[in-house]
Amino acid sequence: MRVTLSLTVLDRLTEQMARIQDERDSLIDQLFPHICRERTDFEQQLDQYVQQIDGLIKTARKSDKVDNTLPFVTVDCEVGVLDLSRQRPLKLHIVGPCPGNKASGCISCLSPMGKSLLLRKVDDEVSVNAPAGTFLYRIESIQLTG
Repeated sequence: MRVTLSLTVLDRLTEQMARIQDERDSLIDQLFPHICRERTDFEQQLDQYVQQIDGLIKTARKSDKVDNTLPFVTVDCEVGVLDLSRQRPLKLHIVGPCPGNKASGCISCLSPMGKSLLLRKVDDEVSVNAPAGTFLYRIESIQLTG
């Protein structure tokens, strides 16, 4: 099924892909200076992310309509989730892995929550295994931010 995206969203995703491709190796070296399982896992996750976004960019229909809705969770998006145990809505801003992206409400894509949400869709139920326990959320909305 082809997805329709606004020109703004397509431009932002294209810019994000160019930035990732330019900075991929230095980002990996910065985050994981030594060869380890986490580094290999991150490289695989990054490649999968790039492949998904690239496929979306290539197949999406373009729209002039102003709409920041995304079909799945990406970096630089706001995700509305429902905490299923507390029946409480939350808004989360998914940010890249770079140090310094720790503003209030920001969730790193490398955190347990970020990893669990990345590339998931509206209505998906997501189980997050975190140091404080296992939490269950349902994704209710996904909007590109900025």
